[in-house]
Amino acid sequence: MEVANLNISCTPVFHRAMVALNSNKFNVYVFEGGSRSSKTYSLIQFFIVYAISNWQRPNRIVIARKKSTWLSSTVWTDFKNILLEIGLYNVCRINNTLKTIQMYSTSFEFVGLDDVQRLHGLTTDIFWINEAMEASKDDFDQLEQRCARFSVLDYNPSAEEHWIYENVCPREDCFFDHSTMLDNPFIPANMRRKIESYEPTEYNYSQGTADKRKWLIYGLGKRAKIEGLIFENYTVIKEIPIWVKRRWYGLDFGYTNDPTACSENGFLDNAIYIDEKFYRTNILSSDIIKEFKRMPKLNIWSESADPRLIAEIYNAGFNIRPVNKYHRSVEAGIDFMKSKKIYITEGSINAKKELDNYTYQQDKNGKWLNIPVDDFNHIIDEVRYCCMMELMGRKSISKGLEAFNH
Repeated sequence: MEVANLNISCTPVFHRAMVALNSNKFNVYVFEGGSRSSKTYSLIQFFIVYAISNWQRPNRIVIARKKSTWLSSTVWTDFKNILLEIGLYNVCRINNTLKTIQMYSTSFEFVGLDDVQRLHGLTTDIFWINEAMEASKDDFDQLEQRCARFSVLDYNPSAEEHWIYENVCPREDCFFDHSTMLDNPFIPANMRRKIESYEPTEYNYSQGTADKRKWLIYGLGKRAKIEGLIFENYTVIKEIPIWVKRRWYGLDFGYTNDPTACSENGFLDNAIYIDEKFYRTNILSSDIIKEFKRMPKLNIWSESADPRLIAEIYNAGFNIRPVNKYHRSVEAGIDFMKSKKIYITEGSINAKKELDNYTYQQDKNGKWLNIPVDDFNHIIDEVRYCCMMELMGRKSISKGLEAFNH
C-alpha cells in the first residue's frame, strides 16, 4: 500500500515528526505536550507510516509503558483502533495474548517495563516509551543500548525536574517537539472544555476550577512547580508487605470521561498502603465483575451513587457495600489520610498521578482555600471510602444491600 493512499487525518505533531525523521539528523525523538495535544495518536500514525514506507525492510519496534497491565487500556487499544480507522486492521496479524502486531515486514511488540522476563536480552530496531515520565533513566538506558536505529519518548511535563530534561533533551542528536491541545484539531469538545476550565480566568475562579499549574501543564504543556498539593509526601514501594493484614478494595465509579478506579488498600498502625488494580473508562458492570474475578476476594467499599451497579456486583458474589456521604465527609476523609504515612506500589501509576495533581482550590488573589478541586481524585476517593468505613468509625455504612435487591 502506498502511503499516499492512506486515509489519515494528520495532525501538526505528525507532520513535524515526519520532517524530523526525514532529515536523518536525530537518534532520539522527544515529544512533550499538554493533555489531548495528540502526541500518542500522532506517534501511532508516525509508526504506521514508517512501517509502510519500509515495507520490504524487516523492522522490530518495541512500544513500552512502565507497567504491562496499562498497555491494554492505553496505547495497545489506541493502536488497534487507528488501524481500524485507516483500513489496515485486516492486513495485520494481531496476537492479543502476546500483544504483537505484524504489519508487512514490521513487527510491533508492546511490553511493560516491569516485564523482566520479556525484556531480558531483548534487542530492537526502534523503541517508543509512551508516558515516559513514568519510566526511570535506567529503563531508558537499557533500551537505548539494545536499539539499532532510534528511540522515541513522549510525556506530559508533570514535574519541574526529570532525567529526560537533564539527560536527553540537551543532546545534539535529540529532536524535541512541544505541543498543546491547539495542535489537535480533533480534540472532543468536552475534553477541550475540561482543560480550558483550568485557565486562571475570573469565571473559572468563580466555579472553583481554576488551577494555574494544571493550566500550564495540561493546557499549555509547560513544566510547572507543584503548588497547593493536598498530599505532599508519599513513598513508592514494590508491593504491600505481607504482614499488612487489614485490606479492602475501594471502588469509585466512572464511565465516559471519568475512570472507574479500584485499588487494594491496606492499613497498619499509622500507615495506608495503596496498590492500584484497575483504572478504566467506558467500563460496564460486567467488566468490573470480570476484574474482581481475577483478584483475591476482599470486602469492597464503594461510592453509593449507583445502587443498580452495586446490586449487580453484589449479586455476582462479591461483598460490596456502599459508603454514604455526610456533611464535610470529603474533608474529613482527606484529613484522616493526611494524618497517615502513605505508601503506593510502583505499579500504581494513576494513583501516583493523582497524588501529584490533587490540589486545593485557589481564589483569584492567590489564596489557597481548604476545599479540594474535584479532579484527579478517583483512586483517592475510593481509598477515602475505606478510611471512612473501616477506620473512622462513622455510622454511615449502608445497612446491607436488601434495598437494592427488591
